[in-house]
Amino acid sequence: MKNTFNVLIVDDDEDDQFLLKTAFEQDSPLFNLRFANDGTDVLENIDRTDFLPDLVLLDLNMPRIGGFEVLSHLKNSPHYRHVPILILTTSDNEEDINRSYELGANTFLIKPTQHQGLVELAEQIRLYWFRLAKIPTRRTNQRGT
Repeated sequence: MKNTFNVLIVDDDEDDQFLLKTAFEQDSPLFNLRFANDGTDVLENIDRTDFLPDLVLLDLNMPRIGGFEVLSHLKNSPHYRHVPILILTTSDNEEDINRSYELGANTFLIKPTQHQGLVELAEQIRLYWFRLAKIPTRRTNQRGT
């Protein structure tokens, strides 16, 4: 098992960011969290940093550049296509679900309406994706890292 995992959380809701941070802090030494407030923040900055995510939590409904565009960019990039992307959104629209999977999302999750539900969902994500599932490891030839 790796020493630490990089998690990129893309969500414009500061309350949701805080709750997700709280849920991941239960294993805080294992997780290095980065937050982006919208798709523009991700697309303008992801290639300018040495932060290669092991997992991305991505909201769909954000200002300026939304989640579908971010998902498409990451899954079409040779540097990021191996990174699991979990859609975490309030939408339960069948078209959004289908489009997310067509663009390469690994999972589609609907945000709970209650804060405690979001904390519990984040704990399940943490346990499943980092304890049970085997995810791709960072490749040393990517982006010079």
